[in-house]
Amino acid sequence: MHDYFNKFKFSDKELEFRKKFISGSDMNRLATGDENIVYSLWEEKTGRSENKDLTDIFPVMMGLVTEPLNLAWISRKYGYEIDLYQKVLTSEKHKFMRCTLDGAIMNYDDQIAVIDAKYTDGRPKADESWSDVIPRLLKTYTPQINWNAYLLSQHLGKTVRKGVLSIIRSGNEPILEEITIDPQYQRELIDIATYFHGCVELDTPPEDIVTSEPPIPPELRKPYDMASNEDFKHFALNFIQTKGAAVANKEYEAKLKKLVPKDALNCFGHGINIKVSKNFRKTIEIIEETK
Repeated sequence: MHDYFNKFKFSDKELEFRKKFISGSDMNRLATGDENIVYSLWEEKTGRSENKDLTDIFPVMMGLVTEPLNLAWISRKYGYEIDLYQKVLTSEKHKFMRCTLDGAIMNYDDQIAVIDAKYTDGRPKADESWSDVIPRLLKTYTPQINWNAYLLSQHLGKTVRKGVLSIIRSGNEPILEEITIDPQYQRELIDIATYFHGCVELDTPPEDIVTSEPPIPPELRKPYDMASNEDFKHFALNFIQTKGAAVANKEYEAKLKKLVPKDALNCFGHGINIKVSKNFRKTIEIIEETK
């Protein structure tokens, strides 16, 4: 029975070859910005540590063995045409970029979407509630989805604007979570990977990897009451008072917008309401007269 696991293992030659590239799963690790996680990946890429045998990790194996069922299930249930299963993609522009697709949905709302199949036991961590599980998974895998979408776009010669996570949670049938592909975030990921790959080639430990939070889906954004934020109060009062003075008003407008959390639907307080659109455009309106 032990032979069962061999089909999931890479040969020594394959493992050595993969060290030359940054994959989608590598990008998930880099995007954390966690020094220990990033350094551990650097040690693997430079041969200072052995690659972990993932067949010893049961949740990883569950993901691997349920992946074909996951994709077949949603293909049958939703009528999706899933192509390019296990297709390896690389980039002509960025030679270090690589991914192995779980697939691409060729008829996703009349467009093409990259898809990734995941398995989770569905339990919250110690500091989470049950409702926090899916948002955490979206945050964890958004880098990989954006990375794979970039490579798929190059492969197809057309822009891929949507990603889909198909998540098996414990013993339940897959649920689909849509991720909007963000070109700016893709560029940030490529910048991070370019720096890291340079560190690997120069055999120099990576330092100061600056990451940004993955884009927050519109349905997960929320309103913020900024009444207790003194900076917001100061900028709001000055914004209102300088409404007729273009230069000064623009200055406070910019400062107010910088205070908006990334997951905000809108921010309000001190006579100001800042609305955030689906494409993250921020609009300020005066909602009451200051006293």
